[in-house]
Amino acid sequence: MAGYFELMDAPDGGYMVALVDSENHLVAMSVTFPDGAAAAKGIANIREIAGTALVRGHRHGRDELAIHRKRHAASAQHGVVDRGRKAARR
Repeated sequence: MAGYFELMDAPDGGYMVALVDSENHLVAMSVTFPDGAAAAKGIANIREIAGTALVRGHRHGRDELAIHRKRHAASAQHGVVDRGRKAARR
């Protein structure tokens, strides 16, 4: 699904970047950048982050990624190795 970045004038000066999907729906809006060069760097950062970022869930007020990290840390403290890692070591 191809979308596009749209460079827009910010209300108080500078520029904002909109991420728009293939059906012309707004997906995300950036912070205000002071100039076009900063906005271009912002687009590069958005592309990098979007390609590598984890998904973090906050459903029903729970931070699921933090809960997973705590469980993993507790397991590591007690010498428990999760099966995926154990199998990878073989």
